[in-house]
This record gives sequence, structure tokens and C-alpha cells, in this order.
Amino acid sequence: MTLHQRKKPDAMFKKIAVTPEEVDTIVSSWTTAKTLCDPEQTGGNISAVALYFKPGQGHARHNHPETEQLIYVISGKGEMMIEEPDGTQIKQTITGGSLVNIPKGAYHSTFNTGWEALRVFAVYSPPGPESVMRNSPEFTIFPPGEVPR
Repeated sequence: MTLHQRKKPDAMFKKIAVTPEEVDTIVSSWTTAKTLCDPEQTGGNISAVALYFKPGQGHARHNHPETEQLIYVISGKGEMMIEEPDGTQIKQTITGGSLVNIPKGAYHSTFNTGWEALRVFAVYSPPGPESVMRNSPEFTIFPPGEVPR
């Protein structure tokens, strides 16, 4: 039986595809983000967020103690920092097509070093960091369809 032949597609999948227009926009001084996948939306055990870092902006050093993260760079130019367990900071330029693997618990930061938006797609396994953003006073949440101004 193929996916298209399923009698009850919601029996296994809450939703097949999520578009940016269907989800909240999460905004801070340094980014605009859309959570396109999380357990609430899709029923899965991963989450994914599209982020747009403003020129010259980025997020401070932090970690996700229980979560591994992948960051795929869609476009733009930035600098990625990941700390080794001994505290040594490894920095590398990232550009469109780069894929960064951040091990569980590793401290890291991402900064846009270019003149245009640094567009990235971040995947978390297991999910959780995306909900931390949603619940932080640093971020303002705009409902689906509302354009942040």
C-alpha cells in the first residue's frame, strides 16, 4: 500500500507538509524564524526551524544538553563556532551548501558575517530547543499570516 492509498493518513502522520504561512513567526533582535517541524505539528521525534540571521547578527554561545543539531546553510555567509570538550573553540566560515553537525551538549554560536541574510535550516534530535525559543522573553511571536513589522 502506498501513502496515497492509505485510508486514514492521519493514523500515522499528523501532517505531511507544513508551509511557512501556516506557522507562527518567531522574531528577536538577531533573527526571524519559523518552526516547520515539531512533535505537535507532525507527530515525529525531530524538529526543524528555518532561521534568517540579519547582517552582522547571530546568537550567543549556548548549548543544547540533550539535543544533537544539524545546521544546513541555504545562503549567505557566516561564522560557526563549536567548542571542544576541553573548551577549545573551533571557528569556520560557513556559506550556502555548508552542513554543520553540532554534537549533543556542545557549546556553539552562529554569526552572519555577510551583507545579506544568512539563511539556515536547523534540525534538532530529539526536539526541544525550538520550544525554548518560543518561551523566551527574548522572542516575540507573531501568529500565522501576520507579517512582523
